[in-house]
Amino acid sequence: MSFPEKLGKYDVLGEIDRGSMGTVYLGHDPYTDRGVAIKVAHTESLENEESGDQYKKMFFNEAHTAGSLNHPNIVGIVDAGTDQDVCYIVMELVKGGGTLKPYCTPENLLPIEKVVEIIFKCAKALDYAHKQGVVHRDIKPSNILAEVNLEVKIADFSIAHMNRADDTATQQIGLMGS
Repeated sequence: MSFPEKLGKYDVLGEIDRGSMGTVYLGHDPYTDRGVAIKVAHTESLENEESGDQYKKMFFNEAHTAGSLNHPNIVGIVDAGTDQDVCYIVMELVKGGGTLKPYCTPENLLPIEKVVEIIFKCAKALDYAHKQGVVHRDIKPSNILAEVNLEVKIADFSIAHMNRADDTATQQIGLMGS
């Protein structure tokens, strides 16, 4: 499948990765002149008669949930919307952009000092999210992005729980995980 040239005001430059919820593209914001990552929902899932509405709700749950958080170790949400029936979320571009998954094989393990540092940063980010009423529910190496210097950012809040102070129960929004 080819990628769109433009989504909203954003220029789409190429594909970065594919996941269970959508495809992530490298984008450019012409107004701020900076790179962004644009996650686009899978069209086939949105068009499914039985689950399309739930999928769309879960997709935009990520924008709402992660967009309410502001922490140096959580991927920032810049924008979200639809353009010609294409649902997208615009996120900060993590330089390096890979995940921690490649570092989970015996031949590519990180030094223990770096692992402890990464765990500490992720724990601080999750503690912050929990204090904001957000539970990620899908923490794994492939949902932790690593910059070139191995600074980390937690991504993919698509199946997160959001506890609201005005609710008497926890709101469960997402159903899928990987």
